[in-house]
Amino acid sequence: MNKLLLPGLRFKRWILLTLVGFLALAIFFVLAFGDELLLLFQIIDIQLAKIFNLEPGAITIKLIIEILLFIGGLVFVVIGLKRIGSFFIDTLMPEKKGKIAHLLYKSAQLKQAPNIVTVGGGTGLFSLLTGLKRYTNNISSIVTMSDMGSRTHTSTGRLRADFDMLPPGDVRQCLVALSDSGQLMSDVLQYRFKEGTGLKGHAFGNILLTVLTKVTGSFEKAMAAAHHILAIRGKVIPVTLDNVHLCARLENGKIVKREHHVEESKRKYGTEIKELFLEPRAHATKEAIKALKEADLIVLGPGSLYTSIIPNLLVDGIPEAIRASKAKKVYICNVMTQPGETDDYTASDHMSKIVHYLGENVLDGIIVNTARAPEHLYKKYKKEGARRVKFDEYDMKRFNAKIVKADLMTTKNLLRHDPEKLAKTILRLCE
Repeated sequence: MNKLLLPGLRFKRWILLTLVGFLALAIFFVLAFGDELLLLFQIIDIQLAKIFNLEPGAITIKLIIEILLFIGGLVFVVIGLKRIGSFFIDTLMPEKKGKIAHLLYKSAQLKQAPNIVTVGGGTGLFSLLTGLKRYTNNISSIVTMSDMGSRTHTSTGRLRADFDMLPPGDVRQCLVALSDSGQLMSDVLQYRFKEGTGLKGHAFGNILLTVLTKVTGSFEKAMAAAHHILAIRGKVIPVTLDNVHLCARLENGKIVKREHHVEESKRKYGTEIKELFLEPRAHATKEAIKALKEADLIVLGPGSLYTSIIPNLLVDGIPEAIRASKAKKVYICNVMTQPGETDDYTASDHMSKIVHYLGENVLDGIIVNTARAPEHLYKKYKKEGARRVKFDEYDMKRFNAKIVKADLMTTKNLLRHDPEKLAKTILRLCE
């Protein structure tokens, strides 16, 4: 309960305001009904004297009794108000029982935390948001909208093809990460059907967004409904509402279209990606532009370089808004390379591609992992074509950005960023 009086909660001011209000009312009654109140107090004095067999002159004991009555009444009021609050909390949110002060204090902390905007998509963004939401409510996640996958094998690709809708996959991941509706709901949204004609392979969250789009009439309204249903902390913002596909021009001159073909281009055609573009041309949502303008910190990544991060920078208005923003801008380099996309890429190679699409001297910093995982994990990933991203510090210096080195590796049996470590590293940049 003592947390209610801690600095920064913005609660003591309302207590003071309430006391001032009571004092103002008391003065009003004294000024307006002074004689009547005096008579009332005289009657109370006489009754107290009778009840406790006090002599007319025995005012000391009577005064003590009045003081005790006042203090007792005040204590009862405080206890009663607390119990009323507990009643509503326990009834409406039983899982929060007995945590009123902690919830109020935590809520105040989260509301006053920095305004952070993330740009990306996929599993990398999911990890980042999972960590950040523990420290701030002021999160806006701008999500790539060029995900296609394969119509035959992936949920997102099939839904885009069958219902001519915007891709739900990356959006679903972000909604799950920022949802305050509990672990069960997260598991439900991420559940992927393993059987059933037409259902096999689909993620339930993708189907939910598809249904909401049909019911509300647009993907934009479906997103608003999902925020309400899932108790989202912060905002998940599609980078564009245009129905676009990711395309790539390869070094050999060949053009490949749709995300899964871009992912496979290096292995399939044996050549590097020269340039990425969207087809048709895409325009940024107003909400995305507004979020970038109001940000304290803009974070690009982590995630697939060519299919999760750069596609956002291909949308008209996004690079310009990032450059114009007064926020600090940082890029989080991946822990591992992506087979078929960034084979043998170093940290500076990743940074070079970001700078190519964003512009020079825009990023204030780059966050790189310097910790090593057990060797057996690297061997496991090497069999799948992925390797540890080499931190070439000397080459990184040419970008004139602060290099933030940290242990960001998860302790789990995966070579990924740890959400908690990553969030704390980012928040330190806001200090």
